[in-house]
Amino acid sequence: MKFVQIVTLWILISNSWAVDRRWWKHATMYEVFLKSFKDSNGDGVGDIRGIISKLDYLVDIGIDTIWVTPYFPSSMADGGYDITDFYGIDPTYGTTEDFDELLKEMKKRDLNFVMDLVINHSSDEHEWFQKSIKKVAPYTDYYVWADPKGYDQNGIPIPPCNWVSIFDTTRPTSGWTWNAERKQFYFHQFGVKQPDFNLRNEDLKNDLKAVMKFWLDKGVAAFRVDAVPFFMEDPLFPDEGDTQEWLKVALGLQEGFSARLNHPDTVPFLNELALYLRQYDRKNKKPLESAIIAEAYGHVNILKRYFGPSHSPINFRLTMLRKYLDAKQLIDHLNLWLKTIPKGAASNWALGNHDQGRIFQRFNKEYNNILLTLVTMLPGTSVIYYGEEISQEIFDFAPEKEKDRFVHRDHFRLPMQWDDSLNAGFTSAEKPWVPLHPGYWKLNVEAQKQQKDSTLNFFKELTSLRKIETFKYGGLKFYTISKWILAFTRTYRQSKYLVVLNLGMDSNIVDLHSGIDDLPATLTVAAASPNSGYKKGQKFSTISNQQNAQLMRPESSVVLTFE
Repeated sequence: MKFVQIVTLWILISNSWAVDRRWWKHATMYEVFLKSFKDSNGDGVGDIRGIISKLDYLVDIGIDTIWVTPYFPSSMADGGYDITDFYGIDPTYGTTEDFDELLKEMKKRDLNFVMDLVINHSSDEHEWFQKSIKKVAPYTDYYVWADPKGYDQNGIPIPPCNWVSIFDTTRPTSGWTWNAERKQFYFHQFGVKQPDFNLRNEDLKNDLKAVMKFWLDKGVAAFRVDAVPFFMEDPLFPDEGDTQEWLKVALGLQEGFSARLNHPDTVPFLNELALYLRQYDRKNKKPLESAIIAEAYGHVNILKRYFGPSHSPINFRLTMLRKYLDAKQLIDHLNLWLKTIPKGAASNWALGNHDQGRIFQRFNKEYNNILLTLVTMLPGTSVIYYGEEISQEIFDFAPEKEKDRFVHRDHFRLPMQWDDSLNAGFTSAEKPWVPLHPGYWKLNVEAQKQQKDSTLNFFKELTSLRKIETFKYGGLKFYTISKWILAFTRTYRQSKYLVVLNLGMDSNIVDLHSGIDDLPATLTVAAASPNSGYKKGQKFSTISNQQNAQLMRPESSVVLTFE
């Protein structure tokens, strides 16, 4: 072998070693809101066997990782996030055998399972809380308990401080609830039936790690850890200032810590969980691939503390968009996150979820496709909320039909729209657990499969590209072509792609040479949004002049290949 060939081969091998190939750094992750995905037994509620029946669909649309919302026994005061048994399966969703079969069928299809790990609190019906009330060791201090500050003139105990429940900030109610049996208050960041754990307690931490081990042994690949900013509170329970100021911190609108939000002690605890994962992987001779995906809210300067070698916070910046941005504004918005990520850490992008709502609440259908292009073509993990692949809409149905009365989230948790049959193919029951969108007969998976220019088929083009190494490991560079035309390149070795977005509400002439050097005269369309007017395989001129005006329709996107 010639010397040049040897050097070239060594460079290729070195480059392949240099990239981080851990699956969770470039996954296409799909959130299944379990109650609303697919009902298999006709009771109107989605279940585990319903997921099994749709695994081939998820593979077909390019999903490689599934995050499933809680399936544990629950008092159902908060959609399953109030858990009564961390080791069980709620009968509403199926059996242990059903869950084991789900993981078995996912493994056959090379799908990764992400479990919702809810450890900020439990249900007040959990055995641990009931024993904590009675001060049964070792559960006595498993929860946040406090003596009253005093008693009012009627002998009613006064809460230790003025902390309110996050579940009702429009009519602030105390986050403290009196327990007459224990004669102390317990604290709950969320609902009254969700007492907060005391995560400084070593016995509790060991029990929670045992929960993680139980599910890891079954085959869980990663944990989406719920409500991370709420893990720790100041043990002195100081009063807080204005509620609106606290909310700005909570929503990431301003930097800062709170006595009960993003407390500095939260980071060491999260690192402890991540270390446990690494130790588990080593002990079981697994590749170091288990991961923590932290549900964390806050200013980027706070969130950067939640990155680590095997964990990263979910990026909610796109879910926070409330207005249309021009090219420079959107690049600045994206770069604020990208520049926050420590070197070697994993990025991720999400448009919505079961708490954040759907993109339709803020933008129109065409803009939804632009944002789908962003979350799939930017580096890192793409997080897709079920139904986003068909542009599923929200529906503000009658309040008396809501189950989620406190936070009003049911209108973006509607049943998945599979086809135009009764109840959209979601259930054979007379009625699903919440009303369907009345337009399901025309907007559904089967209809979009048959429609060439559909969001679903566009999404499949995007996820197909995500499997290419260029989009997994490639570099990123942004360009402002004009006020409303944004472009970025993804480059890896000799492969290069160019993504072009018209963010404006008007058609725009696109002269890519005005912002990018060394372009060939034409590129080839690798994917195009349904409204763009372009087709896969079509040539796209990079130069626009009087003889050759290359137009892009309003709010459209194309992915172009140099190859």
